[in-house]
Parts: sequence; C-alpha cells; structure tokens
Amino acid sequence: MIILYELALICAGILLAINTLDKWDGSTQLFAKIADALKPFAAVIGGIALILGIWFLFRPFCTFRDIVAVLAGLALLGGTFENHPSLQNFFNKAASVLNPYRVIIGLVALILGLLGLFNIAFIC
Repeated sequence: MIILYELALICAGILLAINTLDKWDGSTQLFAKIADALKPFAAVIGGIALILGIWFLFRPFCTFRDIVAVLAGLALLGGTFENHPSLQNFFNKAASVLNPYRVIIGLVALILGLLGLFNIAFIC
C-alpha cells in the first residue's frame, strides 16, 4: 500500500504542477504527455492521495508528507461528485482555496513521492 501511496503522490504532483514542469522540460514535452495520460484518472489519483493521506496521517514523524497528500487530493477532487451536491460544494470550495498553491503542492508532492519511492526518508 505504501508504493500505491508514493505513486499517487508522484502522479498528483505531475498533475498539479504541469505548468511549471512543462516550462522546465523544454522541447521534449515529456511531462505534458504524462499529464495528458493521467488527466482521465485525476479524480481517482486525488481520491487515493486523500484517503491514504488521511489513513497514514497519524504515523509518527510523517505528518508533513501526509498533509501534502491530503492537500493534493483535495486540489485534484475539485469538480467531481456531480451527483452529490454537498460533496461537490465541499470539494469545489477546497479546490478553490488551494488553487493559488497548486504548483507548490504539486512540486512538494512530486519530490516527496519520488523520495519515498526510492526509500530516501529524511522527513519520514
């Protein structure tokens, strides 16, 4: 389940920070291609990041990674849940509050996901 969590952080980071990553990438457009492939699954990736971030929130010394995962999940889940107006309102409000910080949350999620995937754990 930890690998799924790290992969969700990486994918959420790419989806949230695609504008900045696309500028850094140059002419290869690698991140744009990856983001285009991940866009249909943005709600699933956001849900996994949110649920596992809440699930692991109470691990000792790992709170920062889990808060970033919860924020990334909330930012990605904006615009979903059309059939449930109360959930849609909540996630739209959360996404609109986090919208100015999408790139920062995405870059931090991407870095933490890559570090966790390679088992480099100086934060957690």
